Amino acid sequence: MKYQTQMFRTTIISVLAFVFIVLIVLIPRDIQLALEGNLWVSNYSFDMQEYLTYVVDYIGSAFRNGTLGLSSYVDHSSEAAAFTAVGMSLLVIVSALLIGFIFGILKGIVDYKLSKTRFNVLGHWTTWLFQSIPDFFLMLFIQWLLIKHIPAIRYFAVEGWQSFMIPALLVSIYPIFYIARITSASLLNQEGKLYILMAKAKGLSDHRIIYKHMLRNGIANILTHLPGLLVFILSNLLIVEYYRNYPGAAWRLFQAIDYNTFSGTGASYEPGVIIWIAFSFMVLFLLVQWISQWARTYFDPR
Repeated sequence: MKYQTQMFRTTIISVLAFVFIVLIVLIPRDIQLALEGNLWVSNYSFDMQEYLTYVVDYIGSAFRNGTLGLSSYVDHSSEAAAFTAVGMSLLVIVSALLIGFIFGILKGIVDYKLSKTRFNVLGHWTTWLFQSIPDFFLMLFIQWLLIKHIPAIRYFAVEGWQSFMIPALLVSIYPIFYIARITSASLLNQEGKLYILMAKAKGLSDHRIIYKHMLRNGIANILTHLPGLLVFILSNLLIVEYYRNYPGAAWRLFQAIDYNTFSGTGASYEPGVIIWIAFSFMVLFLLVQWISQWARTYFDPR
């Protein structure tokens, strides 16, 4: 598939997914509560015509006023609240992407080298062990460990590099082992191929063969997993931001939903904030998809 065609398809799918999210966000959430005897009974009715009218009116109001409405913060528009939170999270996301990709490749190379020795338990086995643990449990355990047993680390720092670097390191742990597994598998798949045998026949060192030939030929396959890397980071972002009370996009999205077990959606539900954060994540995901596709085309013209 041509690069432009794949980019166009990715864009269309992302836009359709975003439209679907907007339609879900704008579903009426008014619940009628009635006291029957000693029990509170909730009643919910959905009318398609009222729903479509509300969607049209909401979008029309947004275009007329240039905003999706006010947030729950005083004198704060939805877009201002959303973009402030997204800006905080971008520091974490970009740092985690770089950490996960770079250290994941290095870990994969180490796994590949150790697979030929009796120390394989320190290579593939450690990668397998960390990937077998559910990522949300791993995040909770590491955060508990840092708070309870490593007081030297200012885990709840709200300013300076620690405020975003600690969350970035946390959410990059699982992606590191994910990329390590992909890298190691890519290197193993190239063993015995003609250009590797030719390089060995020329007397090139194993170190040079790995970095100059095998890694370069395998980088296209590794880069195709960048979107998956981003998904892992975003899925763990809420756990880390909520536990640290870090005012990023995932934390702000959770606040905007305002879910409670009694009435479902609370009075502080902010559809505008949810839509803007979803739009920001869609754009970020598109950029990573485009970078991944462009890099794959560059490193593997086939």
